[in-house]
Amino acid sequence: MQKAMTLPVESEEVRGVSVAGLVRGGGILAIIVGASTVLLPVIHPHSPQSAAWVPVHVASFAALIGLLLVLVGIFARQMPRAGKLGVAGFLAAFVGTAMIVMEGREHIFSPDFGAGVPLGLWELVLASFVFSVGYTLLGASIARAGVLPRGAGVLLAVSGPVVAFSPPIGIPAVIIVSHTIFGVGLTWVGYALWSGEKTRKGIVE
Repeated sequence: MQKAMTLPVESEEVRGVSVAGLVRGGGILAIIVGASTVLLPVIHPHSPQSAAWVPVHVASFAALIGLLLVLVGIFARQMPRAGKLGVAGFLAAFVGTAMIVMEGREHIFSPDFGAGVPLGLWELVLASFVFSVGYTLLGASIARAGVLPRGAGVLLAVSGPVVAFSPPIGIPAVIIVSHTIFGVGLTWVGYALWSGEKTRKGIVE
């Protein structure tokens, strides 16, 4: 008799690691990233010469890296019901966030940032566009799938494009409000991932 095959996920569960556990961990990370997204624009220094410039941008850099991991948790949680829209949203949001990470690294140790037109302006515009499309699709997939809170999906879909393009626009009120909405959406998703919150469709781990 042929020996039954064991899936990798099953073997990991035996060793004490499960997909559900990873998703809950992603939920905690989403709460942290969401809170950081709300806070960082408020404490962002106005001058690149400020002593807070590097620490704040390092924190922003770390939050974006954390966001990449959160996207994996969201994808894993709603994958069975999100369909092609969920896959497209995850891929576009992941790539867009990664592009923002690449673009943002230039700001950490750049005392001349903000003087004149940045050399990477078109790269910034492209990254912002992909980020916008990604979170619009991701938010729509969350709202449609109903595995995670629909309202959180709406917040991400609406605020994602504004978050992406608000730094180039440079209006402080727009930056703070858009990042607050985006952060609240992430925190809401994070709580649902962490708690295994039931939805209207009754989907639980």
